[in-house]
Amino acid sequence: MRKIFILLLSVFLLGTAVYLFRAPILRSFATFLIREDSLQKADAIFILSGGGYDRGNLAAKLFDNGWAPKIICTGGNAMPELCVFDIDTLESDMARANLLQQGIPDSVIVMIRNGTSTKEEAKIIFNYCSTNHFTRIIIVSSKLHTYRVNDVFRKKLKEQGVDLIIRGAASSRFNELEWWKTEDGLIAINNEWLKTFYYWWKY
Repeated sequence: MRKIFILLLSVFLLGTAVYLFRAPILRSFATFLIREDSLQKADAIFILSGGGYDRGNLAAKLFDNGWAPKIICTGGNAMPELCVFDIDTLESDMARANLLQQGIPDSVIVMIRNGTSTKEEAKIIFNYCSTNHFTRIIIVSSKLHTYRVNDVFRKKLKEQGVDLIIRGAASSRFNELEWWKTEDGLIAINNEWLKTFYYWWKY
């Protein structure tokens, strides 16, 4: 009887602690995934596909502040929702359109309309950096994506003699540090953790 009482008490205390500290516990699921570097001047800014609005906004700001002389949009994923309006476009096209709307000159934008995953985009960017003799680049992605970007890109780029600066664009649809308060946040954190485990397993 005494053992059962101790077990029930332990479960109650643990549950109470989890409830009281639920916010920092839940927040840690996001903070683990956020990996950003200090800014330095670079040869180019790469926008990874998957969020042309938020990522494009950050890339435009970085360009305007003089951190790099060109912006390179990657990504070959189509946007089927736009077919409703008879618009056939890719995620990289959306990023470019956003940059142009913000006054970024078309002459400094480079389009690479290929790559349907982080791994594929990494290979494309590795080759581009090698061909153009880049020594430092800035990669812009979503904040919750930066851990996986770091894992996929950094070691390979270092072997090529390229310094990597990762910057994460904040979502305009939810607060990353309070992701559990919105459906968009729940979906984003769930997807990114699933992809993170998948990359650990496969690569």
